[in-house]
Amino acid sequence: MLKIKDLKCMHLVRPIGIDRNPYFSWILESNEKNVLQHSYQIEVRDNENRIVWDSTRQVSEQSVYVDYRGEALKSRTRYIWKIRVEDNHGNQAEAFSEFETAFLKRDEWRAKWVKSPFSTVERKAHLGEQPSAVLFRQKVMLDKKVKEARLYATCHGVYRLTVNGKRPDDREFAPECTVYRDYLCYQTYDVTEFLHTGTNIIGMHTGDGWYHGFMTKAQDESYDPAYAILTQLEVTYEDGTTGCFVSDETIKVQESPVRCSDLFAGEVYDANKMPYGWESSGFNDSGWQSVIPADFGYGNLKAQYGQPVRPIMKLPVKRMLTSPKGERIIDFGQVIAGRVRLYIQVPKDTKVTVIHTEGLDAEGNFFDNNPTADQRIEYISDGTAQVYEPHFTFQGFRYVMIDGIEELKAEDITAIVLSSEKQNVGTFSCSNDGVNRLYENTRWSQHANMLSLPTDCPQREKAGWTGDIQVYTKTALLNEDITPFLTRWLENLACEQKKNGSVPFVVPLAGAYIGQYEMYEEQFRTPDAVSPAGWGDAAVLIPYYMYCLTGNTHILKQQYDSMKNWCNFVLRTARENRPGDSTLPQEVEQYLWNTGHHYGEHLIPSYSREGYGEGTLEAIRVSTRYVAPIYGYYSISIMSETAKVLGNDEDAQYYAKMSENMKTAIQKGVLDKKGNMPADLMGAYAMPIYYGLVPEDLMKKFAENLVRKIEENNGCLDVGFLGMPILQDALCQIGRRDLAYDLLFNEKAPSWLYEVKHGATTIWESWFALDEDGTPFISEIYGMTFCMSLNHYAFGCVDDWIFRNVNGINYVEPGFKKILIQPQLDERLDWAKRTFKSEYGDIVSEWEKKGNIFELTVEIPCNTRAVIVLPDGQSYEKGSGEYHFRTDVSEVYQSTKEGRRSVW
Repeated sequence: MLKIKDLKCMHLVRPIGIDRNPYFSWILESNEKNVLQHSYQIEVRDNENRIVWDSTRQVSEQSVYVDYRGEALKSRTRYIWKIRVEDNHGNQAEAFSEFETAFLKRDEWRAKWVKSPFSTVERKAHLGEQPSAVLFRQKVMLDKKVKEARLYATCHGVYRLTVNGKRPDDREFAPECTVYRDYLCYQTYDVTEFLHTGTNIIGMHTGDGWYHGFMTKAQDESYDPAYAILTQLEVTYEDGTTGCFVSDETIKVQESPVRCSDLFAGEVYDANKMPYGWESSGFNDSGWQSVIPADFGYGNLKAQYGQPVRPIMKLPVKRMLTSPKGERIIDFGQVIAGRVRLYIQVPKDTKVTVIHTEGLDAEGNFFDNNPTADQRIEYISDGTAQVYEPHFTFQGFRYVMIDGIEELKAEDITAIVLSSEKQNVGTFSCSNDGVNRLYENTRWSQHANMLSLPTDCPQREKAGWTGDIQVYTKTALLNEDITPFLTRWLENLACEQKKNGSVPFVVPLAGAYIGQYEMYEEQFRTPDAVSPAGWGDAAVLIPYYMYCLTGNTHILKQQYDSMKNWCNFVLRTARENRPGDSTLPQEVEQYLWNTGHHYGEHLIPSYSREGYGEGTLEAIRVSTRYVAPIYGYYSISIMSETAKVLGNDEDAQYYAKMSENMKTAIQKGVLDKKGNMPADLMGAYAMPIYYGLVPEDLMKKFAENLVRKIEENNGCLDVGFLGMPILQDALCQIGRRDLAYDLLFNEKAPSWLYEVKHGATTIWESWFALDEDGTPFISEIYGMTFCMSLNHYAFGCVDDWIFRNVNGINYVEPGFKKILIQPQLDERLDWAKRTFKSEYGDIVSEWEKKGNIFELTVEIPCNTRAVIVLPDGQSYEKGSGEYHFRTDVSEVYQSTKEGRRSVW
């Protein structure tokens, strides 16, 4: 029987509040094999049951990203869409879903911006150097029964919304982090069930968040230090009439019990200041102040797209410790991004303090691994029993130290995990416990750093470093459905992109990072052109990776101009800026991107053993010589492929020619004729191999050099952020998959399993974040003290290689429309199972080796095809369904060079 499931509009299930032209996707399910979609028909009706689009019957296998091509949609309207499908066996099925629009025209806003009258201190870095949060109280009189109601809201800051004292959903930190001058999200709430006839109260509790935070606030004329809100309530009554209630000068405002809050520093909450009942209609607000009218306009307002930040799980206390210093420490057993929820019953005016950290020192004492951010919570009791959870902050932590509660009970303490992720699409397990823990560590780091934007770490910086997510995007998409999340962030990247095409290293670029950007501008004399290789390339590579793994051409169309602008910036910079010591002829040099500010590979272990110090700076200098030219070439070649996909033949030909010129320049100006590189490093040899830049006559020498570097390093890793995603693939390309597996299973530093062996529950920023004895590493750079983060997902990109090799799942056509399953086995693994929910449905590759017998079970989703290749070379082409394979592999051993190990 044929079924249709997982109907999505804009990659979301039944979205409300969209302001863009929608597209539709669905998944087919059948108990038959070899099922393909033969035809589909989509019908869209408005809330008056009028057909606004009938696609008619389309003979097509397309079941993902089908564009709406009907009448112009209306604002604030619910649409029902029906999909009918017929498969290649003649079976038919149909299903329904819906979506709802928000404001499609900015002139439909009737609400007025209003702001708080309270004075605002200049925000600084440490707790207590921020103003109080603010309570906005809006009365709404309803004289009829409500049939349906939507509330549209946003603010300058972050807010929690209540309607008559109840929260309509569990989102946190709305309107979240964006480039506010160009892109401020508003949220759509279904508040029907929260309203009643008579007086209703809309409450908005508003704190600093990213908009006002010391580390993140804008530093231009668009910034206003006061809290401001905008609300518009649209009501449809049971008699068919409508009403509109907007934010205006009648709103009252008061300072909040949250005496100060900051995403980095923490929160101070004084329960004595709580105006109990303020969210109810009977509350007397005569002592509250009036708001001030403001005119911020509507030009930057956009409906929020994608999943909000929300609690995704709770963690109980794992251990309660007393340190050698006598500190009372709570261990949740897992590094997370989130908050602590406490049941507190202490005498009036008692101060309860909670301090967070990711790790302890070697002796087991509390260790502040983030001296640049307080990560401290202070609660001042009013003498009553309360359950308290911070409002406008989150921390990166595993351990907390709690003072002020005489008798701590484990059942009174809970860790709340926060993330924008809640759509799991992948699982993995195998016979090696260390690799299983590595996978879990990767997932936990991803949860923690997909929080409103893709961050580097959830404690020290919480910033949208473009290079981190660039190297990790493929792994991210294999584990969570984050297409809307990345789509929104890429829109913000385009907002931050300079007119000359350069892309900042952090998106959004705000707060403390503006000073860093300006420092580099002055140092390298490159106004509006501080765009490190591998970081700025996120503009091109992330949309392309998304297309490859999902088949989504919309993201390529959306980002096309941004991608082109970046590539043109690289070409222009290479042409116009030459290094002072260059001896290369102009026809070669003009195609080498090798000037300006770069980070090189970033954190190469042999140079960064001392952390962010002189070694790291030297690594930047030596690795930039190959990283920048190679990344420049790669982005230009991907631009050509993107243009080809979208049918832009002229652009495709132009960028193909430019990439060939860059390839020739790299071969003449970076690679030497003896097979050496400007720096004798793993990444220096791996990158040209992986990106196809090594001439055939030099390949043997490059392969030997890469193997030599691994052997000299005792089989340990010695690549940075940009070398890591391609190192093992480069080894596979030269026929040394055994070394790629050696790197995976190595337990010596630097390696993934060194971290696992030393108790890691997430991916570390540096392989040396903890010494053998557990001593946390501290370094200094630019006069600042840094501790290495224990929650950085970048090096977790190895999971992409595991996905494609251990279980052998690869796409042949974008989005896994055609699949290759070809496990690449190693004798250190006896079995492995991987599941992945593609755009078409679940893909499963599960194998087990018993002696010389290899057994493989695969599941192929409907509307796709697959090629399955067994270790002995047997190949099968299959349609959808579940298949089992069994073969004797006793004759397919292939010894390694030393004869130590057999690789299948």
